[in-house]
Amino acid sequence: MATSMARESEHISDHLLTNSQPINNLPSLNINKRSNPDSPDNLPATQKQNTRQIRRRNSIGDLRNIEKRHQQHYWLKKISETVTPLIEKQVQKCIAAHVEPIKKSINEHEAKINDHTEKICRQFIWLNKIDTQLKVNSRILDLWDSELEALHKTTKDMDSRLESQEQYSRRTSLRFHNIQVPVDGHGKILHPVNTDDKILSICNSQLGLNLSINDISRSHVIGKDKYDKCQVIVRFMFYRTRDMVYTNKKYLKHNEDDGRIFVKRAENSRKELINSFGDISDIERGITASPNQQRSDTDRSPEANEVNNSQQSNNGE
Repeated sequence: MATSMARESEHISDHLLTNSQPINNLPSLNINKRSNPDSPDNLPATQKQNTRQIRRRNSIGDLRNIEKRHQQHYWLKKISETVTPLIEKQVQKCIAAHVEPIKKSINEHEAKINDHTEKICRQFIWLNKIDTQLKVNSRILDLWDSELEALHKTTKDMDSRLESQEQYSRRTSLRFHNIQVPVDGHGKILHPVNTDDKILSICNSQLGLNLSINDISRSHVIGKDKYDKCQVIVRFMFYRTRDMVYTNKKYLKHNEDDGRIFVKRAENSRKELINSFGDISDIERGITASPNQQRSDTDRSPEANEVNNSQQSNNGE
């Protein structure tokens, strides 16, 4: 059947090729023909006609190899259906060998990125909370700073007022040094000490005043004792009484009642404090040396004195 169809297709193609020009069954007219009657009616086709016939044949198509082409496409399709899965499988294996590590790495990095993103989100929320708390604390600190500044100003004012009050309270007070007080065998003061009587005794006997117990507000011992003596602070009732005692303190200068000894070399000389026996010996040597020096000066002859005076004048020049 295939051979018969091939023959028919060849016959049709031959018929198409031979009948590419229209068949003219009419008698040929000799109008515009060559005058030579021997020339045949069907001359060979020109080059233009051959080109036109080839174009027509190509446009219609060559139907002689349809079956062959159909068989080739069939086997190519079968081969492609068989080979294509094998090729795809091999290609996928090759690609998988290189792609799988990359996918695994990408998945690991995505997991890490997600973990870091979650941590960053938590830290961002935490930082926002801290920022909010810091703003609140900053406002509280500003408020406290203003309150502290006001308190500092108040404290400074109170210190100034307290200092002024203390100055006013001290204006009627005096401190007495080296007041004899009773002590025990260990050198500790035996309380209570009647400091009022001791202060009245000093003021009346040594300063020449006439004070009474009513002139003293209060008095007490301060500090530690030193050689059975200590300091006593006294607050008088009135400022004038305190000023009178302070003015007469000059009478306590060089007072022997405190145990100190003063000596004068002459009636008009300064007082010298005696701290030890050595000071007394030095004063005695000085006193005995001065008359002997005066006597030796008087015993010298006038001529010697003149020589000495001339030498002193020369040295002065």
